[in-house]
Amino acid sequence: MKRKKLAAGIVAVGIYVLFFGFVLTQVADVLDFSVLVDYRGQLIDAALLTLGLSLLALIASMVVGFIIFLMAESSNLYVKYVLEIYKEIIMGTPLLVLVFVVVYVIGVAFGSSDKLVLGFVALTLYMSPYMTNIFEGAYKSIDESQFVMMDFYGFNLVQRYRYILLPQMAKPIVPGLINNLSGIVKGTSILSTIAISEIFYTISVVSNRTYRYIEGYFVLWMVYLVITIPLSRLAKYYSRKWH
Repeated sequence: MKRKKLAAGIVAVGIYVLFFGFVLTQVADVLDFSVLVDYRGQLIDAALLTLGLSLLALIASMVVGFIIFLMAESSNLYVKYVLEIYKEIIMGTPLLVLVFVVVYVIGVAFGSSDKLVLGFVALTLYMSPYMTNIFEGAYKSIDESQFVMMDFYGFNLVQRYRYILLPQMAKPIVPGLINNLSGIVKGTSILSTIAISEIFYTISVVSNRTYRYIEGYFVLWMVYLVITIPLSRLAKYYSRKWH
């Protein structure tokens, strides 16, 4: 069975290699990637900014999402309804719109004009409800007997999460976190609208300078695929391993 899967995978990859090889040979006369080499330093810096911003947004949204999850478990109806409305607002707002609202409305209201920080905040706010959903899914996967045991021994909230819940929630949330990281990486392209020098914005600037739009966006496509495909495969691997 493993040999068949390996063979099928090799054939599938071969089909795509042949297809893209054919396409590139047909357009080779009109494409010139050499002009982008002069901007390799800018492109590398932009790619690193994209990755760094994505990782920070993942961590921040994970923290915010977990806090929301804990508060949603509260018996206080006022807190629960405030959080429900928050989730509905964020999940019903496109990221592009949220970025503009945070930068040009909320940022102005609080006297902040740092677009990088505000863009980071927008990404964090946008992803936090999705992180909350991941925690809720992992929480619901825990066997009911675990809660009975915690009640029996009189565990307080901190003890419940430190010794019982978080260790069991850790594995189920990993695939979701990896998929969310992939989504954040692609979502950073929205920050180009507020002139943040991530990879999408930098490619756009370079393409405008060199008039090599096809080459620029082809390179951009490859950068996103190089980042997101391994993340997608990693998420699937852990999902199969732990289920």
